[in-house]
Parts: sequence; C-alpha cells; structure tokens
Amino acid sequence: MASIVRTIREKCRRCYTCVRSCPAKAIKVEGGQAAVIEERCLSCGNCVRVCAMNAKAIEKSIPDVASILSGSRPAIACLAPSFPAAFPEVEPGQVLTGLRQVGFAQVMEVAFGAELVALAYRELLDRESATPLITTACPAIVSYVEKYLPELIPCLAPIVSPMVALGRFIRQKYCAEAVVVFIGPCVGKKAEVQDEGVSAAVDAVRTFDELRDLFTQFGVELSDLPSSDFDGPRAYVGGIFPVSGGLLRVADMESDILENDLLVSEGMDRALEVLRQAAGGNLTARFLDLLFCEGCIGGPVMGNHLSLVARKEIIARYVRRRMAAENGDKHREVLLEAGEGLDLSRGFRDRSIPLGEPTESEMREILARMGKHGPDDELNCGACGYANCRDKAVAVHQGLAEAQMCLPYLIEELETTVQQLAQSKIDIEHAQTQLIRSERLASMGQLAASIAHELNNPLGTVLIYAHMLARDLSNADSRREDVTMIAVEADRCRKIVRGLLDFARKRTRRAEPVRLRQLLESVVSVVEKHEDFQNIAIHLDVDPGVPDVDGDPDQLTQAFVNLASNAAEAMPDGGSITISARAAGPGRVEVAVRDEGIGIPEEHVGQLFAPFFTTKRGGKGTGLGLSIVHGIVKMHDGDTRVDSEPGKGSTFTITLNSWREGEGEPEAQTAQALGRHEHSEDDTDR
Repeated sequence: MASIVRTIREKCRRCYTCVRSCPAKAIKVEGGQAAVIEERCLSCGNCVRVCAMNAKAIEKSIPDVASILSGSRPAIACLAPSFPAAFPEVEPGQVLTGLRQVGFAQVMEVAFGAELVALAYRELLDRESATPLITTACPAIVSYVEKYLPELIPCLAPIVSPMVALGRFIRQKYCAEAVVVFIGPCVGKKAEVQDEGVSAAVDAVRTFDELRDLFTQFGVELSDLPSSDFDGPRAYVGGIFPVSGGLLRVADMESDILENDLLVSEGMDRALEVLRQAAGGNLTARFLDLLFCEGCIGGPVMGNHLSLVARKEIIARYVRRRMAAENGDKHREVLLEAGEGLDLSRGFRDRSIPLGEPTESEMREILARMGKHGPDDELNCGACGYANCRDKAVAVHQGLAEAQMCLPYLIEELETTVQQLAQSKIDIEHAQTQLIRSERLASMGQLAASIAHELNNPLGTVLIYAHMLARDLSNADSRREDVTMIAVEADRCRKIVRGLLDFARKRTRRAEPVRLRQLLESVVSVVEKHEDFQNIAIHLDVDPGVPDVDGDPDQLTQAFVNLASNAAEAMPDGGSITISARAAGPGRVEVAVRDEGIGIPEEHVGQLFAPFFTTKRGGKGTGLGLSIVHGIVKMHDGDTRVDSEPGKGSTFTITLNSWREGEGEPEAQTAQALGRHEHSEDDTDR
C-alpha cells in the first residue's frame, strides 16, 4: 500500500503533537523526526489536522486527475454528501458546474450510494446475530479493527461504504467504461481504494482541498458560474449521511434509548472506547454506528474552519431543500431498482502487526536511559505523546520512539549543559586572565631578572669595600657612621635585588614540611615591631588540626610579611588584622589575612598582582610586593584569592598544598628556618 500521509522533514520541530494525537501510535520518531509507519497508519488524517507546523502532508496527485480528464474515457466525479459544507461561499449547484468546467463528463452524488448502503444495513439488521454489528462506512474504523482489534473482525458489517457502493453501481449499471473519481473530506478514502476487496470500484480519490487546487489550476471561479444539478439517479435523504447518526436516519432505523440496542458514537476517543468495550464483551448494543471523525462533516480536509454546528446546519438545510423537490415514493422505486442484483458485500482480513514486549530488566534499562531511575522519576506527563513513562519505554523497545523524547529529561539535560557551559565560561575567563597576567609577569620578570643580575655584582663590591672601610676606622671616627650607613643601604638594595629575582622566579624553593603556627607566629613577631603596626592589633587564628604545608619557610615568611604589611598600610588610623589558617579539603590548606581597612576598588582588583602597580603615594612602595607574593605562591603550586569591599576591608587568601604525612620532622626544620627571620623586618620592599 502506498503511503497516504508523510512527514515533511524540514518542517518537523520535535513537538510530538502527532505522536500524542495518533490513536494507533503509528508515528515513529527517528533523529527527532516524526515519520509515519505505513503498516500501522489508519490514514485517519488526525496528525495532519493537529500539526501546527504543517509538517504532515497528504498524498496529492493533481496531475493524475488532469491526465484522467484529458483521456479518452469519460470521467465521472462522485461528490461526497458533505460538499455543501465544504463550499459554503457558493451555491451547491455552482460546485457541480465547476467540476464540469474542469473536464468531468458527469457529476454524481455519493448520497445515492449512501441510500443503497442503508438498504443493505436495514436488511442485515433484521437478521438475528449473536455479536454486535459494527458499521463499515468509515475506513479508519475498519483499519483500526483489522490492525489492532482483529478479534472484532467478525463483528464488522460485510457491507461496502457509500463511495464504493456508488462506484459499483456506475461500473455495473450506469457507465462501465467510465473513470470514477471520488471527491470528499476523508483522507482514509485514499487508503480504502487501495484495499484489494473494493479497489475495482473507484479509480482515484481526491480531497476537497485538492478540488480547490484543481479549480485554481484551471482558472475556475465558482462564484461566476451558474448552478446545475447532479447527473444519474438523485438522492433523497441520503445527503444527511455525513452527519453523526445519519445512517440511522437514511435507513429509517429507530432506537429506544432504554433498550440501547442501536449505539451511535463519533469522534476518535469515543469511537475507540466503544470498540474496546465491544472487544471486552461489555456492550449489550447489537448495532454500533461509529465514525472516527465527529461525522464526515468533521473530516480533516473539509477545506474551511466552520464549526460542526454550522456545517450540520448547512447540510440539513440542503437535504430539506432536496427532499422538498423530490417525490419520495418515486425515488424509492428508483433506489430499489438500482440496488437489485447490485453486489454491496465485502470481506475483511487480519492485518495486525504483533510487536514484542520488553522484559522487566529491559524495561528498567530503557527507563534509566530516559532518566527514570525510580518510581519518583516517572512523571507520566504525556509530553512525549505517550500516556505514561512505561508506555513510552515499551515504544522505545519496539522501535517506535526514542529515549530522548522525554521532555523533563531533556530539560534536566539542558539545565546541566547550561550549568556546564556557564562554568566553562568562568573557567575560560579565569584562564584568560591568568594567561594575560602570566604573560605580563613573564615579560616583567625577564626585565627584572636582567636588572637584578646587572646590579648584583656592583652592589657586592660596594658592600665589600664598605665593610673594609668600617673595619679600618675606629669607633671614635665620625666617618664610621657614614660608612655603616653605606653598608646598610647597600644591603637593603641587595634585598631589593633578591626581591626582583623572586618576582622573576629565578630562584628555586626548598620543599620542606612547614608548621604554619610557628611560621605565622614568627611573621607576627617580625611585623609588629614595624612603625606601621603601632596602632594595629594582630589576631592569630590557627586551627589546632591544621596540617603542615609543603613549602619554603623563607619564601612563605616573605609572602605573609608582605600581606601583613599591606594590610597595616590599608589602616592608617589603626585597626585589627586577623591571620587565620585551616584545612581546605583533601591535601589543601588556606591561610587568610583579613584587615578592616579602606578596601580595594573593584576596578583595581584585576591589577593587584601586576608588577609595579601601586595605589600608594610616591616613595611609599615599588608595586612589587603583591607581585612577589603571587610569584611565591605560584612556585608553591598554590592559589591567591582576593575578596574586598571598599570601606569595609579586604581578605587575601592563600591556598597551599599540605605536607604528606610521615615525611621529615617539621618542627625542628621549621624552627631552624624561622630563626633566620627573627630580626628581618624589611625582607622585601613592599
């Protein structure tokens, strides 16, 4: 069977509306695209109706009709009885004239075929039957029973639809050589004419939408045409057939609501529920008149957006006018004569496609792929098109759905991805800042190393000769004080040079276990002697269990002295400094120096560790202090973080690696190293 409904892939947007709306779950999602499975499709057209993106298309063959019209055989248009509601803007007779204008030799009404079928149903209903009788005018109902409820096949009325009835009448009693083209609101009719049991009756099926396209193609303007009437035998009350319950009215069947022997139901959900109840043996009705749409006037390709009420009124008004113009008794004679010897029977076959069910372990594995690791994760929201998560998992197992169709799962995945992207952006920005800073430090470090190298030798010479002069001068010589000043200042210059080398990272560090409490106590003893700390209170807060750090005591002392000095200079009117140390996770230790000073403007935070950057007044600093701290911390594979709020103070946090347990005797080594700093309060120019 050729495909009736197909997906336009470039328009499909993963909304899964068609999956939700398909009564047969005949939509297979692959790569996010909702493709129609021909073998499972009912050709009901519901997916076409609900797709907001117009991504579902019905098979069209307007050129084929054009070739039919230009052929040698006469073409007869069989117009569905719902046509007045499909073209409400013109008179019904103008539509008939338009069909003749495009090349149809004759136009006949399927309403007459409906009356032929009604006679057959009346005869069938008069017989006793142990099973309920299901009407077969709706091809979607027939397809559903054959494919999904084959146990109800014996209940299907073995009677053709009105379309096929009229086609057989034309073939057998009216014009055997004619090409028969049905035109109506039903997509399922395109599939019905491919059914081997009835295919010989009708040559082609076109929808009302396609008829409008045909009129446009031939330049036919219906409103400019005169009205005309149908060819062949006329219908009487058969025009009411497309309205829900129309079959009962045409067949003159009466139903007692108390007896509930004749049951009429229309609409996809209601009709399928009736079928399921019938399959379960829960119905007492002996005649089930079911329509997949809400009457044929609710077909998916009616061509306009009129309400069902408006369409029903148009059809009823048209039928009343036709009945008033016809002689009922004479019409019945014509109908009986037309039906005499006319074969209106048909058969049905089991077309079900069994699909495997997943085992419980397979079900759990599929649910896990959907992000459903327990009952609480099964939201059963229906966004994927399936009633619940387990039905969706079954569809995944059967190859009808993809695990990624789960909307909550996709949202969670999206949120995770967004968070990862946000973190990646932060990491990239941080890395970029670090790279810029490193490049700047590298260039400045190279310059500083060159300067330090050039200054080191002459400074050494100055120191040697200053000490030689001081040794040769007596204590009473007034020049001895000047020579001593030369030696002190030269030694200070040498320390500045050593600071430049530290900044340039030309020095290596020792790897020793360092006791933080001892080191920080030494730092406090050094800085509190400085004049900047006269109005400063220093608080030391070291956790008792803080581990030893892996470091060079000399360099770490220099770094913390610089930080403490900067903190004191940020509080010219006095205040307090808190130096704290604590473990910061596996293998890491944090040391924080917090002050109550003036804080750092936000625009300066990013430049703090740049060499020679300073906000101090001239002569108060070189701008190398924090650069040296940064270099020392980097040599220790550590990190430096600054948190500051203008007017409230700043906190510099240094993160270092802890010393691995069992390596060395930290107490003696740290004490020995710290002894070298007891009297060094100006180790580096800050």
